[in-house]
Amino acid sequence: MTNETSWLFNTDETEEVGVGKHELMLKQQLVAAWGHCRGVGAEATLNRPLPGDYIYYFRAGFGIVARAVATHEFSYATNSIFHEVGEFCRDVEQVQVLSGEPITVREIKNATNYQIPYRQIMARLLDPDAINYLIKRFKKTKLEKVRTRSKNHKGSFAIIDAERRTKIERAAIKFVTEKYERDGWHVHSVEKENVGYDLHCTRGKEVECAEVKGTSSSIEQFVITANEFEKSISDKRFVLHVVVNALSEPRLTTYRHAQIPKNFDLTPIQYRAVFRQG
Repeated sequence: MTNETSWLFNTDETEEVGVGKHELMLKQQLVAAWGHCRGVGAEATLNRPLPGDYIYYFRAGFGIVARAVATHEFSYATNSIFHEVGEFCRDVEQVQVLSGEPITVREIKNATNYQIPYRQIMARLLDPDAINYLIKRFKKTKLEKVRTRSKNHKGSFAIIDAERRTKIERAAIKFVTEKYERDGWHVHSVEKENVGYDLHCTRGKEVECAEVKGTSSSIEQFVITANEFEKSISDKRFVLHVVVNALSEPRLTTYRHAQIPKNFDLTPIQYRAVFRQG
């Protein structure tokens, strides 16, 4: 039995604007959508998979042609794939393009008796047998070589894998720490202590509880944990530092305490489920 969380992504090639776009998405190592997406919107639709979830590319009229893994970077506005209003993209990694014929809806149905939800743009695959069947089909498929998109392309990001994610986070922490120290603060890292922030900073009687977020792009978009958000509300000493372009030309914006819910749209992407007794 697999523990893999998997999603079926329809590359939306039933309309003329989408024909052949799966090849461009795979080349740039991303998923893309535009328009209302059945009333949900492209941005929220692409953000449904959590970081580390598998995404299977379904090409209408053909079948599943590739799979990839969702990164920690969530969707961003662009017009690089469909060139349409309301278009969003999301980076993926570990791309595998299926060798041979696509995996059809009928093939999966015959093998597992499961009808994949191919009419939706992004839908969760709920049948373990179907997921295991897909895993076996992709088992011998090689990973595509990672391609880094041009930094000059508006709205694009470099591919974010675990190693790169760590580099971004460390660069952001270093940038913020050095700024504090230049301003005469003493900085103590509490990153491993699970206290809801990264740096405990003191200067005389002044105290700041600093949470640092880094991005590889110029967009202020990141994941904030429930613990961090609770700290931002309950502790007036809490400060959020967002470092964009952390690996190239870092730029810092600081938000204090109550400014966070006023300046950011917060979308729940995960829940803890506990069985209800009685």
